[in-house]
Amino acid sequence: MAFLPRSRRVLWLFGVAFLIATGIGVDAFLIEPNWIEVVRSVEYLPMVRAGAPDLTLIHLSDIHIGTIGYRERRAIQIVDGAHPDMIIVSGDLVRGGDHPHALESFLSSLHSRYGNYLVWGNHDYWDGLPEAWGPDVVRRAGFTLLRNTSATFSYPGGRIVIAGLDDPITGHDNLRLAMARVSRQDICILVAHTPDIVGNLGNWDIDLVLAGHTHGGQVRLPLVGALYVPYGSRDHLEGWFDVPPGVRLHVSRGLGWSWFPVRFLCRPTIDVITLRAGLPPGQRVSRSIIGQS
Repeated sequence: MAFLPRSRRVLWLFGVAFLIATGIGVDAFLIEPNWIEVVRSVEYLPMVRAGAPDLTLIHLSDIHIGTIGYRERRAIQIVDGAHPDMIIVSGDLVRGGDHPHALESFLSSLHSRYGNYLVWGNHDYWDGLPEAWGPDVVRRAGFTLLRNTSATFSYPGGRIVIAGLDDPITGHDNLRLAMARVSRQDICILVAHTPDIVGNLGNWDIDLVLAGHTHGGQVRLPLVGALYVPYGSRDHLEGWFDVPPGVRLHVSRGLGWSWFPVRFLCRPTIDVITLRAGLPPGQRVSRSIIGQS
């Protein structure tokens, strides 16, 4: 570039910067929000009976549906191809507006062997879903809505209890009610919208917590990380965590977006979790069964 006149060098640099900015914009606004990443993981549960078959769980979060477009149709294909035993949605079904038909169409296209379950998130309450058409749409779509209550089913590995905590951000959560029907012999999966509830688990018999809300940061920059993280969630932005008292936490990046239709270096995810009997390879000591406080 040294051989170019100064004015040409400046013009060249502006051109390069423009192309880079355009590429980032196309990726962030058009490509990444619709480019679903399928994240597969295996979680060993000591409470599952030895020799039991694997259980496939689909964890979805932060759908933030508006219309049925490419992203939603692709999500349905992915879920269908995974042949899940159960589907769990950890809140934030909508992103504003009145979209009952789109939500019902999407949810009713998701099928599993043992059942589909969901909890409300803060956006669901802010948009009035629980008091309006939300419960009817969820029921017609074949999902069980858990509002500080639980649902159970049995399979060869034992009895699984899905305990659903209503949205903590809007103050509708009651962990004691959600856990009221859980016994020490159950395999307990607690579903909550926000991961920060793990600081209040006490000594309840919980094996696994599923949460969302963070969107994984939604927009990340190299060397900087997430530009925005919801209050209380910085330590549990996405992925797997060990939290007291001996509980496994999974935080989903979510399927949609909120506030702005953008994702950057943070693709939407569908999490396919295989629940397996026993302990992780090399681990000899299981989690002790902790009594209720």
